[in-house]
Amino acid sequence: MELATGQVRVAVGAVGVNFRDVLVALGMYPGGGELGVDGAGVVVEVGPGVTGLAVGDRVMGLLGLVGSEAVVDARLVTMVPAGWSLVEAAAVPVAFLTAFYGLSVLAEVAAGQKVLVHAGTGGVGMAAVSLARYWGAEVFVTASRAKWDTLRAMGFDDIHISDSRSLEFEEAFLRATEGSGVDVVLNSLAGEFTDASLRLLPSGGRFIELGKTDIRDGQTVAERHRGVRYRAFDLVEAGPDRIAAMLSEVVGLLAAGVLARLPVKTFDARCAPAAYRFVSQARHIGKVVLTIPDGPGGQSGLAGGTVVVTGGTGMAGSAVATHLVRRHGVANLVLVSRSGEQADRAAEVAALLREGGAQVAVVSCDVADRDALAALLAGLDPRYPLKGVFHAAGVLDDAVITGLTPDRVDTVLRAKVDGAWNLHELTEDMDLSAFVVFSSMAGIVGTPAQGNYAAANAFLDGLVAYRRSRGLAGLSVAWGLWEQASAMTRHLGERDRARMTQAGLAPLTTEQALGFLDTALQADRAVVVAARLDRAALAGAGAALPALFSQLAAGPTRRRIDAADTAVSMSGLVSRLHALTPERRQRELTDLVISNAAAVLGRSSSVDINAHKAFQDLGFDSLTAVELRNRLKTATGLTLSPTLIFDYPTPATLAEHLDSRLVTASGSDQQSLSDRVDDITRELVVLLDQPDLSANVKAHLRTRLQTMLTSLTTEDDDIAAATESQLFAILDEELGS
Repeated sequence: MELATGQVRVAVGAVGVNFRDVLVALGMYPGGGELGVDGAGVVVEVGPGVTGLAVGDRVMGLLGLVGSEAVVDARLVTMVPAGWSLVEAAAVPVAFLTAFYGLSVLAEVAAGQKVLVHAGTGGVGMAAVSLARYWGAEVFVTASRAKWDTLRAMGFDDIHISDSRSLEFEEAFLRATEGSGVDVVLNSLAGEFTDASLRLLPSGGRFIELGKTDIRDGQTVAERHRGVRYRAFDLVEAGPDRIAAMLSEVVGLLAAGVLARLPVKTFDARCAPAAYRFVSQARHIGKVVLTIPDGPGGQSGLAGGTVVVTGGTGMAGSAVATHLVRRHGVANLVLVSRSGEQADRAAEVAALLREGGAQVAVVSCDVADRDALAALLAGLDPRYPLKGVFHAAGVLDDAVITGLTPDRVDTVLRAKVDGAWNLHELTEDMDLSAFVVFSSMAGIVGTPAQGNYAAANAFLDGLVAYRRSRGLAGLSVAWGLWEQASAMTRHLGERDRARMTQAGLAPLTTEQALGFLDTALQADRAVVVAARLDRAALAGAGAALPALFSQLAAGPTRRRIDAADTAVSMSGLVSRLHALTPERRQRELTDLVISNAAAVLGRSSSVDINAHKAFQDLGFDSLTAVELRNRLKTATGLTLSPTLIFDYPTPATLAEHLDSRLVTASGSDQQSLSDRVDDITRELVVLLDQPDLSANVKAHLRTRLQTMLTSLTTEDDDIAAATESQLFAILDEELGS
C-alpha cells in the first residue's frame, strides 16, 4: 500500500495489551475492532511531507494494531529514547496519554489538589500517579488488597490507600481528608463504586470516567452531586496534533527520569491468549506487552543499548552478532577477541554489520584479564548503556584424563571460567537485559577426552544459576555440534562427525542454532540445551545412552488432546448419538465436554477432570468460559450462550444439556416433537374456547403461554444485541465479582 502524505510505515517490534483486546480476540467487542493500539518499532518507509523521522528510526506511539507492520500518521509516533528497548517503549503511549489527557486537559489538575486514582497498580493508574505527583497533587489510590505492597513500594502510606473491591474507600478517604473529600477522581470502577466516588467530590469537583461500563449523564450528575463536573472520554477525541504534543512531553519527562517507567510483563505474540487471560484476571502490575517474533526489537530488550560479544570474531560469535543486529535491533556492538582487528575475517564481519546499520567496534582484549576488561567496559559510549553480554569465547585442549596437566586445564578454564567470572563481577550492578554464556553439552553429559572443557562449561551453567538466584539476568546455552566449522571444531574429521551422528547428535545449521538461541532467550530458564538429536540413533545406543537422554529415545508416543479430536461435525455427532443408549450418550458427551475443558485449561490429559466438579473449582474464569463455549459450539454445531458453564456448572450437567439439545436437533425427533406441539396446541384451543372459562383464568393462561414463548428466545440473541457494558455485567454477575 502506497503511503499517503504524512504517513510512515513501521516494522512493529512490540505492542501493548489492553482489556479491550480480550474482548476483540473473543469476537465480543461491540462493532468488532482490531487487536492492539500502542506499540513500538522501526520506521521502514516515510511518506510525503514527513519531517523529523527517517528510515531506521526507532519509534513509539499509537500504531493501531497487532502485526508485523503498521501504517500510521507520523504525528502519532515519536522517537524512542536512547537506551530504551522497544518493549519498554510499547508500554508507555496509551497508559501515559490517557492519564495525561484525563488529568491535565480535562480535569486541569493543579498543585495542592487532591486526586483519587482507582486501580492504581494498572498501567493507566501507575501513569496517573506519576503525573499527578509531578504536578504537585496529593494522591489517594485504590487497588485490591493483594497489591497494597506494590502501592507502598510506590511511596504511599496506608492513609492514602484503600480497597478497590469494597466501598470502604469512601469513609477512609473522607476521614483522611477531614471530610473535605478530593478534587478529582480518575475512575475505572462502576455501579455503587462510582456513586461512592462521586460523593467524595465537592461542588466543582471533576470526575473523569475511563470505563465504558457505567457511563452517566453529566447534567444529571451535576444536579445530584452539587455541581460536580462529570466527563467520560476516549483518547482519540484529543486529535493527532494534541496527541503529538502530549506524547512528546511525556516521553521527555520519562527519558529525563522525572516520571517513573511502568513495570512490564512480556508475552510472545504467539502466546497472546495467555496474555489476554492474564489481563482479564487482573493479575498484572503495570503493563503487559506482546513482542512480535519476527519484529525488529525481538523480545530480548537489547535494542537501544550496547551489546558486548566475547569471541565476537569467531564463527559462533560473529553469527550471533549478525543475528543481534538483524533480528533484535541491536545498533551498537563491541566484538571482543584476543586478536581484535587482526583476527581472521574481523574486517569482513565488521563491514557486514555496519552495512546492517550498526555501529561496531572490534577490540583486542583478553577477558580473563580483569583490569583490561574493566577498562574496556569503562570506555563504552555512555549514550548507549550496556544492555547485553554474550560470552562466546573459548578454546579446546583435549586430552585423556592422564594427560590433563595443570597448564592444559588452565588454558581451557582461563577463557571460559575466568572470562565469565570477570564479566559477572564487572556488570552485576548494571541493568542488563541479557547475560548469555555459551556452554556445551560436554558439561551436561560429558564427552571423551574433554574433562577440562566439561568442567569449564559446568562452571558456566552454575554461574548463571547463581546470577538468577540473585535476581540478575542469566542464560547458559549448552550447545550441541554446529555444522559450520569453527576454530574449536575444524580439527574434526568425517569419521569424528560420523561417530557423533551415530551416537544421536546431529549437527546444527547456523540458521537452526540462531533459532534455538531466540527460543532460549524466551524460555525463562537458567540452562537450555540447544542441540539436534536423532531419536532413532539414540534408541540404538542401548546401555551407552546417557541417562539424560533416556526419555528422548524413539518410542511410542502418547496421545495428546488436539482440537481436531473434538471438532466433529454436528450431523456426524447427532447420528452417532442417536444410535446409542441414553447412558452411553451421556458418557460420550461428558467425554466431549471434559476433553475440551482440558484443552482450554492447557492440560495434556483429561483424566484428572471430575465430571461432577464445578467448572469454577476446576479453574475456569470468564475468559476460559467463553473459550470452552466456542469449542463446544464448533464441536456440536449448536448455538450456545457465553454463560454456558454458569448455567450448567459441572461437566456432567452440561453434557445433559447438550444431550437434550442434540437429540432435539435430529430429524426424526424434530418431527415427533412437532407432532406433539400440534396436539398440545389443539388441546389448548379447545380448552380456551370453553364457554364457562372465566376472563381471569384466560388471562392467566395467556400470561403463562407468553412467558413460555419468551423463554424460547435463544440466549445468544440477547448476547448478540448486548452492549459492552452489558457483556461485562453478564460475566461479572455470573462470576460473582
